[in-house]
Amino acid sequence: GEERGKSLPEFVQVSTPSYSGTHMEGFHAALHAVVRQLTVSKIKTGSVNLLPGFISSADTRLLKEIVSDFGLQATILPDLSETLDGQALLDYQLIPDGGTKVEDIRKMGGARTTIEFGRTLAGYETAGRLLAEKFQVSHLRIGTPIGIRETDSFFDSLCSLNGMPVPERHAAARGRLVDSLVDGHKYVSGRKAIVYGEEDLVVGLVSFLAEIGIHPVLCASGGNSGKLGEAIGKVTGDILDYEPEVHDNTDFFEISEQARKLQPDLIVGHSKGYPLARELGIPLVRVGFPIHDRLGGQRLLHLGYQGAQEMFDTIINAMIAKKQDDSPVGYSYM
Repeated sequence: GEERGKSLPEFVQVSTPSYSGTHMEGFHAALHAVVRQLTVSKIKTGSVNLLPGFISSADTRLLKEIVSDFGLQATILPDLSETLDGQALLDYQLIPDGGTKVEDIRKMGGARTTIEFGRTLAGYETAGRLLAEKFQVSHLRIGTPIGIRETDSFFDSLCSLNGMPVPERHAAARGRLVDSLVDGHKYVSGRKAIVYGEEDLVVGLVSFLAEIGIHPVLCASGGNSGKLGEAIGKVTGDILDYEPEVHDNTDFFEISEQARKLQPDLIVGHSKGYPLARELGIPLVRVGFPIHDRLGGQRLLHLGYQGAQEMFDTIINAMIAKKQDDSPVGYSYM
C-alpha cells in the first residue's frame, strides 16, 4: 500500500472464504491485517465498528438499515452489500464499486465500541481484539444474530449504546415472527436436522432450529477453532435435553457417513449438501455460501428477525412439500 509508495483505493474489499469453513481463520486474519495497517486515528467519532464476519449481501444491507434505525453510524468491515450483488451496468467493471471506505477504516480507532459477531473467535487475533488493545475501543463479541434469542442480544447491545428502545419496525417484525412460530411449529417440532457450514453460521443456525422445535442431531464444520462444541452447548443448553453430535475439522465424507446412521428429516447448509440430500430423499434448506444450484444466494437473509422469518417459512414449506410428494394422494390444504 502507501508504505511502498503506492496509492490505496478508496475502498477496501476482502476476498470471500472457501465454502468448507477451513479458511475462516484466514478471513479474520485478513481483517486483522487491514485494521492493523490502516487504522491510525484515535479521534472520537461516535460511530460503531461492526465486524459481522462473512455474511450475505442482503444481510449486510439489513445490518445497515438496523444501525440506521437506531440512529447510529457504523463502519462495517467487510461490506459486501454491493460488491457481491451490484447493479446491471453498461460497461464491465473488473473490480465492482463498493466495499468499506479506507477513510472510515482509518478512523475505527476512535469509535465508541466494536461489535463483533462470532462465538468461536476466542482463539483468533481478530480486528475487534486489535482495536481494543491498540486503541482502547470497547469490544463486544456476541453470537451471529440468527433466530430470536441471538437477535435479541444484538438489539439489546444497540439499545444500550443510545438508550432508545427497539425501533417499532423491528419490534413488529419480531412479533410477526413469534406469531408465525405459533402457527407453524407443529410442522417441524421433533424433526431431526443435520447442519453444516462455517462455524459461527452453524452456531446461529443451531440456535434458531432449537428455538423452532427442530432437533439438530449433527452439527458439522470444516473449521477447526476448537470452540464449536462449546458454543453450540451455550446456545442450546437450556432448550435441548440432549447434546447434539458436533464434528469440527470435518468433510462431507464423514458427514455423509454419520447422516446415514442418524436418519435426519432435513439438511440445512449450502449447495454442496445436495448429493447427500438427494441420496437420503430429504429436503435441503440452502443457507450460507456457496449457493450454486439456485438463483439469488447473495440475496438470502439469515440475520435478524427478518432473516429468521424467511428461513422459518422456507423450512416449513420444504417439510410440507416433502409430505405432499410422499403422499399417495397428495393434498391441497395444510
